[in-house]
Amino acid sequence: MTPPDDTLPGGEDEAAALWVARHLSHAVDSTAFEAWLRGAPGRRARFEALWVTCMDEAVTEGLRLHAETAPRPAGNDNAGTVPRASRRRALGLAAGGVLLVGALALGLPQLRFQLTPENSWSTGPGEVRAITLADGSQVHLNGNSRLFARIGANRREVRLETGEALFDITHDPARPFTVSAQDSTVTVLGTRFDVALNGEAVDLQVERGLVRFAANAPGIVPVRVPAGHGTRLAHGVIAPLARIQGEEAESWRNGWLRVRDMPLDELVPQLERWTDRQILVEDPALLRTRVAGRLHLAEPVAVLENLGLLHGFSVKDTGHALVLDRI
Repeated sequence: MTPPDDTLPGGEDEAAALWVARHLSHAVDSTAFEAWLRGAPGRRARFEALWVTCMDEAVTEGLRLHAETAPRPAGNDNAGTVPRASRRRALGLAAGGVLLVGALALGLPQLRFQLTPENSWSTGPGEVRAITLADGSQVHLNGNSRLFARIGANRREVRLETGEALFDITHDPARPFTVSAQDSTVTVLGTRFDVALNGEAVDLQVERGLVRFAANAPGIVPVRVPAGHGTRLAHGVIAPLARIQGEEAESWRNGWLRVRDMPLDELVPQLERWTDRQILVEDPALLRTRVAGRLHLAEPVAVLENLGLLHGFSVKDTGHALVLDRI
């Protein structure tokens, strides 16, 4: 098979596909393969990504069938002198190359997206960080948060691993924008919104536009969340939509949190984003205490001490943790 011209559009992709075919057919010149890998940047990543893609059962089964059933070429006077295993391997390589190039044509968008570099950002306790993604979208990360983003030519995917982020998405209907957080996925329909991981729950507040909020589990109906509304995914249930005030979604950017009626177990994860200490509650019943007020996140110890005076619990700073217990 004539090697593809790597200088032509798609040449690098076709070359990677043929090297995968050679590996599957056990007909690899290791020296030539290493020389090809070193010949241009990104070839190893391209080969490895395509190798993973082509491990799909349908592809490997097709390769096996082609290798076993492909007819012998006509007019080959020396065919009888070539061992059957060698002929089968050569035919398998040729068929495999055709199959893999075809599979590549179908899977190329996915391959190219997987080859798109993934960027990550993180913040320390109480640090609020402004980020501009490759598409121009703006993100503000709350304290103790970590975000990953891959912005490709056909789609944009972001993963919030810990903490909280406020998104202002650049409108681009040709490139869907999704944010995954724990067991949920937010699909953007052009909007400004906030996603927070609070304990085992995912909280969503939409300031502008519209999003689709879905749980990554069967049987849970996704909801469309319009501007001025919020919801929460907890214990496999998406809560009914609730109205939010305009400043609620982003008040933490200025170090404040406006709370109208919140149980302590929802407040604790938000305070932990602003301290290097874990917040421990000795009496689980305390977590059901409902609190309200405008809280200064930059002073989490003072916030807890003031709430303790109102609700009858103490705060002990051990140096590693803030321990809450009933008085």
